[in-house]
Amino acid sequence: MSDTQKRIFSGILFALFFSTLTHFGLSKNTFSLTGLIDRYENLSYDARLKSSVSDIPEASIEEVVIIDIEQNSIESLGHYFEWPHSYHGQLIDVVSSGNPKALLFDIIFDKKDNNAYSLVRDLVNENTPQALKDSASVYLLKNNPDKFVSSTLKSVSTYHALVFEPEDTLNFLYKMDDVPQGYDNLKHTIKLPENIAKRLPNAQRLGNTYVELLNASHGAGAANFPQDEDGIIRRTPTAIYFEGPQKTYLSLSLAATKNILKIPDDGFIFDFDNNLLILKNENGKIVREIPIDDKGRMYVNYFGYHKTFYYIPYMYAFDPEMLDPAFWEGKTAIVGSSLPGLMDLRSVPVQETFPGVEIHANVIHGIINDTFIKPVSSTLNFLAIFLLSIIIGTLAGMPKKPMYGFLFAILGCCCWILFAYNQFVSHLIIWEIIRPVLSSTLTQLSVFSYAFIILDKDKRFLRSTFGTYISPKLIDQMIDHKAEPSLGGEEGYHTAFFTDIQSFSAFSEKLTASELVALLNQYLTDMTDVLLEHNGTLDKYIGDAIVAFYGAPIEVKDHELWACKTAIKMQENLDVLRQGWQQEGDRWPEIVHNMQNRIGISSGQMVTGNMGSEARMNYTMMGDNVNTAARLESSAKQYGIYIQIADSTYQPIKDKVVVRDLDNVRVMGKNEPVKVWELISEVGQEPEQYKKILPAYHEALELYKTQEWEKAIEAFKASDDLEEMFGGRKTNPSRIYIPRCEHYLNSPPGDDWDGVWTLTSK
Repeated sequence: MSDTQKRIFSGILFALFFSTLTHFGLSKNTFSLTGLIDRYENLSYDARLKSSVSDIPEASIEEVVIIDIEQNSIESLGHYFEWPHSYHGQLIDVVSSGNPKALLFDIIFDKKDNNAYSLVRDLVNENTPQALKDSASVYLLKNNPDKFVSSTLKSVSTYHALVFEPEDTLNFLYKMDDVPQGYDNLKHTIKLPENIAKRLPNAQRLGNTYVELLNASHGAGAANFPQDEDGIIRRTPTAIYFEGPQKTYLSLSLAATKNILKIPDDGFIFDFDNNLLILKNENGKIVREIPIDDKGRMYVNYFGYHKTFYYIPYMYAFDPEMLDPAFWEGKTAIVGSSLPGLMDLRSVPVQETFPGVEIHANVIHGIINDTFIKPVSSTLNFLAIFLLSIIIGTLAGMPKKPMYGFLFAILGCCCWILFAYNQFVSHLIIWEIIRPVLSSTLTQLSVFSYAFIILDKDKRFLRSTFGTYISPKLIDQMIDHKAEPSLGGEEGYHTAFFTDIQSFSAFSEKLTASELVALLNQYLTDMTDVLLEHNGTLDKYIGDAIVAFYGAPIEVKDHELWACKTAIKMQENLDVLRQGWQQEGDRWPEIVHNMQNRIGISSGQMVTGNMGSEARMNYTMMGDNVNTAARLESSAKQYGIYIQIADSTYQPIKDKVVVRDLDNVRVMGKNEPVKVWELISEVGQEPEQYKKILPAYHEALELYKTQEWEKAIEAFKASDDLEEMFGGRKTNPSRIYIPRCEHYLNSPPGDDWDGVWTLTSK
């Protein structure tokens, strides 16, 4: 199995593990990170909800109207807590006369003290002055305590709020075994199987005390809005199970829509398998399917910011002369307050401060218009987490460089976030964001860690072992071929490469030690970069000399050509270095301005490998052809040239390089002669002057080989005139051959002459 396949396979395994962990493990309330993840999931939900309502104007919804106990009403009618209940009775009479769909009170009422009313009523008799009687009549009419109950009883559309509470033993508020005495609760409850009812939010106490008002109301429901752990109201109970009497009460909003949609008491079906609350009308027809969670709560579909619904001041709705009761025809009215002092401001996803009464408005409007927020099922969420993690895990395993996997992870997560946002804004569908992103991120990190720690361990070893003297491209090939260094050598056909600075010993006389180090470091850095860029392997530095080879430890196609390209590029870069040193002026002496280096190249059989001890080894080369390359580098100075290559290097690439036929020579330390060439350039890139030098030189060399010594001398002199004798160059090939011809003119070599010249110095 290849490394890529291993990474992909590991990505799939990690995806399976982390998708299972994040969905099942991090969904348990007992796990410490679950709350943190849910908090961020809620924040992502809030952001989506805000995006969906950002362009909704104020008062754009008139179907549900809020009768607001606001500042003007307080100023006109007096402090709210001093209002007589008869005000609410009058409000019911006025609004009900307009035939609304429903009138809800999002207010909890306690029975008022009626002593003042009773006292006035008892004091008025037949002996009371008429003026006082008239005043008393106005007072008694305005403050009639029975007005609220009687008006509620007459109305067929008035609904009052119930408030359910948990048990509070510290304040002696114990669990109630039954409803408050005198409360006829049967018409306010629905019929549910006990096993279903117990899954709903439960309560131990009912906080209402005004049972006469509850008995008179057409309907009643829970006004409770439990908050999430961060204090924000995102969901509302559809019903609450009162444990003591074992009764189920609808929410205030659902109690009103129950009659609006004509749902009987047994028409509420909680399908917890599919997380739906199904509403069936009197004919058994399904009229609504409300998405709910495992506790029977529905997400509040907030249609906009505060005052998206139409607000009417209480004082206007209270007075038929200020607002025609016909305004209420077909509308749903909710009485509540937006004043901070009345303590009904809540925190919701779209706004930090939001009137509780408008939460009811949003719920009712959503139910009436069949517009609900729909969380996807747990199974679909798990499938989404798993598939996204699988895709990212697979893609993350494909690049050879593990870091590139993060690009796929980022791209995949961004695509998922955009998809989830679009699904909510366009269709009100909630897909989880945090768990899929978390699972995908952990999958990518695991694939990266696996690749880095396990799969790339050998790669790092190879890079640390060879990285300083082999090109990164060759190291990658070694990694692909799984070639690891070991003690020992291997014989093969390679190319040896030697280069040295001309007359370097003279540099130490002109430069201080620190200057010499700085100069040498700059030179060696530049030359080594060229070597590695051209697929060479650095063997070692010997002072100013660079020893290298081509074709090992990994095979390099056309290694002879790569070696020649390296030599040519080194000469070009050295020229750039010289120009730079010259531009620095007096910092460097003239010898630095004219620095030259010589290069020797030879191809053939040699041994390459790690040689040394078990504790310390060096990847190097050995063999006769290695010695030849070293001799060619040093003997190049005798010809006044700077790149000398053996015939073994030249023949495989003779159609790709321009050379000068230099000599057939027996170098120091070798008995076998070597055919050598001066490397000029690649084909088509030779300098202009060599287009004249080479024909003249090769014509003279032919005369030399045919032993026409006098003509050869004249021809070599002619070619010598064409040579460029720049600073530091002491001779050239033409000048070498002139004294040879003179020698052979006086001492002819004979007819059996093989043309070999033996060098007597390196």
